[in-house]
Amino acid sequence: MLARKGQRSTSRSDSVESDLLLWWEDFYLPVFEYILPKIGTLEGKKVLELGTGTGGTATLLAKRGASVIGIDLLPFRIAEAKARASEHDVAESVNFALMDAMHLAFPDDTFDFIISKSVLVFTEHAQTAKECYRVLKPGGKAIFMENMRYHPMVWLYRKMFLKYSAKLRYFSIRDVETVGAEFEGLEHREFHLSAVGALFWQKCIPIPTFYRMSLRLLKAVDISFLKCLPFLKRFCWITAMICQKD
Repeated sequence: MLARKGQRSTSRSDSVESDLLLWWEDFYLPVFEYILPKIGTLEGKKVLELGTGTGGTATLLAKRGASVIGIDLLPFRIAEAKARASEHDVAESVNFALMDAMHLAFPDDTFDFIISKSVLVFTEHAQTAKECYRVLKPGGKAIFMENMRYHPMVWLYRKMFLKYSAKLRYFSIRDVETVGAEFEGLEHREFHLSAVGALFWQKCIPIPTFYRMSLRLLKAVDISFLKCLPFLKRFCWITAMICQKD
């Protein structure tokens, strides 16, 4: 069960308040359901969020007991993030700061966890990974959720509608391994191959029932495809990397 607004969640560690995912929640929900059990209990833990945006993830983690610092490069996003944390009564557990993810102004061995969503694509992957490794405590984990490069439909959408996308460093499997090489351990999983097709019934011909049905069906198809044909993971939309510092 999802926690009520203003309360810290006491539910299972893998349940997610989808309203705090803020955008593309249907597609990020399974990603969070994958990573949260890997994180475990957050009570008393120090967490750094790269690219906090409007503060949804920082708020979600604070409601689970973490002390969170969210950084971003945009002042108006910081203001929105502060408002969201206050709205959910976790302002005392969350601080926000203007900061570049490639140049973290924190001492070595500061955080138990680092988390980001669609941030490393704006940075030099290896440099950001090195900085994250530096500020992680021994035994800490960095979790990076990033957009991948080769999904055919997503690639076409970027080409047609996102002119700035040519400047971004979307991930290949080799890029995932490059980031992981900065740590002692790497676990990763890729998401959404055929499931992206469900967006036709949301964005092109909006029929909510068809969207929900096709999304549920295609997610199940993806699980089977990626289990039987693991080489297809390079054509997925999203990768989730869990990097361990010994």
